Amino acid sequence: MNPGLEQVRAAMAAALEKAGVRAATAFPGGWAKAYDEPVAAVGLRTGESRGGALGSYLGTRLDPTDQTCREVYGMQLDLTLSLDIYAPARMGAAGCDGALETLHQVVLQGLPSGLKPRELKWEEAVWDPDTAMFLRRGSLTCDAYFTATISEDGLLLSDFILKGVVTN
Repeated sequence: MNPGLEQVRAAMAAALEKAGVRAATAFPGGWAKAYDEPVAAVGLRTGESRGGALGSYLGTRLDPTDQTCREVYGMQLDLTLSLDIYAPARMGAAGCDGALETLHQVVLQGLPSGLKPRELKWEEAVWDPDTAMFLRRGSLTCDAYFTATISEDGLLLSDFILKGVVTN
């Protein structure tokens, strides 16, 4: 997966975790059964890079490691994230509802500045026989804004960073 897309999934999962909802971005078969509380599976449903987005020159930035100036460019992606909430049987569909309410607050107030939400959709909670849990499928359509620098040889954009995400 594109490192920029992985940053979006990780940022969404981190925002949910910070708000108290368990979240996972990688989920092999049977993964949800390991949780005894509601958990959100954060994935990518669709994505689209907007035309001309890679040519958005933003200026220059001084690289603190080698004191060189690097050109900085912007990129915009139109994404739909999957936000599927699983809740243990003992909690019933209400477990999904509580996590959805928190997820909604995260979308309104807790996302990095580089994620601009447009539409949050969800379906009715149903019993999922594969996980033996209740499942409420959801999706978030948003714009993701990244910055990137030109590689040292001046040929490639590299180091895409989701706006508003702190890096080391």
